[in-house]
Amino acid sequence: MTRRILLLALLLVVLGAGGYWYTQRAGGTGESKAAAPAAGPRAVPVVIRPVEARPMPERIGTIGTVQPLAAIAIKARVESVVEAVHFTEGQEVKAGDPLFTLDSRALEAQLRQAQANLERDKANLEKARGDVKRYSELVRSNTVARQQYDAAVAAAEALEGTVKADNAAIEAAKVALSFTHIVAPMDGRTGAVNARPGAMVRAADANPLVTLTQLRPITVAFNVPERHLPTIRKAMETGKLPVSAGIPGDSRPPAEGVLSFVDSQVDQLSGTILVKGQFPNADTRLWPGQFVDVVLTLGVDPQALTLPDDSVQTGQQGRFVYVVKPDDTVEVRPVTVGRTQDGLAVIASGLSAGERVVVDGQSRLYPGAKVADRGGEKPGEGRKRSEGGPAPVTGGAS
Repeated sequence: MTRRILLLALLLVVLGAGGYWYTQRAGGTGESKAAAPAAGPRAVPVVIRPVEARPMPERIGTIGTVQPLAAIAIKARVESVVEAVHFTEGQEVKAGDPLFTLDSRALEAQLRQAQANLERDKANLEKARGDVKRYSELVRSNTVARQQYDAAVAAAEALEGTVKADNAAIEAAKVALSFTHIVAPMDGRTGAVNARPGAMVRAADANPLVTLTQLRPITVAFNVPERHLPTIRKAMETGKLPVSAGIPGDSRPPAEGVLSFVDSQVDQLSGTILVKGQFPNADTRLWPGQFVDVVLTLGVDPQALTLPDDSVQTGQQGRFVYVVKPDDTVEVRPVTVGRTQDGLAVIASGLSAGERVVVDGQSRLYPGAKVADRGGEKPGEGRKRSEGGPAPVTGGAS
């Protein structure tokens, strides 16, 4: 019996000590934590920006190809031999500058022969005219038959035609002779020379002697979707539309030009229309065949509603933003985005100027969530910080 009493007393001591330590670890008061009042949801840290009304140019960006206004293949027009080349490959020449000289001796001989034929036929014509004059007097006195007079007149008239043909032959010979001196028909840059001194050239040769390409001014051709055609045509009524062409990898500002051509029909296969911009190209930055980044400016919207493009989200019902209400809670607002440009979304409908919108931190939001602005932090900074480690969270519901 005594032993049982001692064991019971020892058990009570152990239980009492366990309760003491439990109370101490629970906070020393012995009261349950569940009895503490529940804390309310904390605000989600986000970046908030107002909807701004600002002038925004309406632009179309695409890829274009540089094309020369003219590229002329210089060919020989007579059969001859190249005597001299008066330029070097890649040289820029002016209109009228000599390019090639061909052997002209054969053509000069043909010209002299034509001139000699003219002199001979002129002499025969003078004799025939004299015969006509004499026969006219004799036929009046019935000394010769009328038939002889008519023959003399016909011979004189035939010789007049021969003299005219001789004059034409001389002109043709002079023209052919001029083809032995080949000059530049326009200002431009020469390409590869395909005929050197001593080479035989003919008018039927497939390869040109050289190709002359105009560099100033120059055009850039590009295609735009056909839905922009009405806007382009309307904008062209108010004046010339600016076009810029940027060269990939070139740190200099894009070249500036104006829209100069709109094709007469839409390509039905691609649904686009070909347009061209013309550039002065004084520094020859734009080179034929080069690909460039083209921007066509259609006009400027003076009161475009803009937001950072990261603020616009996409859901099952379309695009939307989180609008911050006066009580710092958010609501989902469907919006229509007209276009995005330079990191900004131009809102066509759904928002008004001055409304506050969440532009960063939307991943933890839900309708009715309370938010707190992170102040001067730029959109995207919170996301970048979270990629390097967990961002500090002040509370909120998930």
